[in-house]
Amino acid sequence: MTLWADIQHKALSDMPSLEVVIWDAIRIAVFFILARILIRVGVRVTRRMLSLHTKMDDRRRKTLESLFTNVIRYTVYFVLVVEVLSLFHVNVSAILASAGIVGVAVGFGAQSLVKDLISGLFILFEDQYGVGDTVQINGFKGTVISIGIRLTRVQAWTGEVQVIPNGQITSVTNYSRTQSTAVIDVTVPYDVDVDLVKSIMERVLTRLKDERPGVVTGPVQVLGVQDLSNTNLVIRATAVCAPTKNGEIEREAHERIKAELDRALHEGEEAQGAAGGELAVE
Repeated sequence: MTLWADIQHKALSDMPSLEVVIWDAIRIAVFFILARILIRVGVRVTRRMLSLHTKMDDRRRKTLESLFTNVIRYTVYFVLVVEVLSLFHVNVSAILASAGIVGVAVGFGAQSLVKDLISGLFILFEDQYGVGDTVQINGFKGTVISIGIRLTRVQAWTGEVQVIPNGQITSVTNYSRTQSTAVIDVTVPYDVDVDLVKSIMERVLTRLKDERPGVVTGPVQVLGVQDLSNTNLVIRATAVCAPTKNGEIEREAHERIKAELDRALHEGEEAQGAAGGELAVE
């Protein structure tokens, strides 16, 4: 009985008084309320700052909002847990030192993951490309269908989807941020009338610009003979177009120029035939 009495006495002597317990509970409640206030203020400030960027698309804004909200919440709660543990006289320094060692070990084992996350943050912050942009990443060309903190997904026009870790992106070409140039090359034989072909090309491109002002946005130019071969020559023209619209204009211009050349050739043959008939009558 004496041993049991000594244990009870020791336990009761180590217990804090009721006043200390109440005061600690009040401090914990105050810390929790302050933490909630800090989180709410931090989230509102973050959303306000992101909303000032009018050029940022909704998907990118929501991604950054979610990221910053989680960072703010985890940071504030971590500080709260440290403060609460210190109230109970827990050796926080030893815990932090152990956590640091574990963090270093995990960091060495997840270097590629950390690299992907950091690269994803820079892609989002710098707005290198967005969802819907036509890009070429590491030699793969297509349309961006999703951007995450770790992965970017690009879909080619033939349908296949390339999933690229952000840390492995070494080169990016964005075709959706600046105007494009349609290059129209027409190959004709040597005996053709070059001035006639140039006038047809200029007429076709000028008509395209008038019909589609939102697609052909800049000047059209017929540059002239671009290349010579043994039997043919190449006549080149250009047209400044909206981003990624150059291929569409090139195809349509080639079709129209082909039709105009056929019509001009047919009219020329009819004119020659009529002239030959008049000479025969005479």
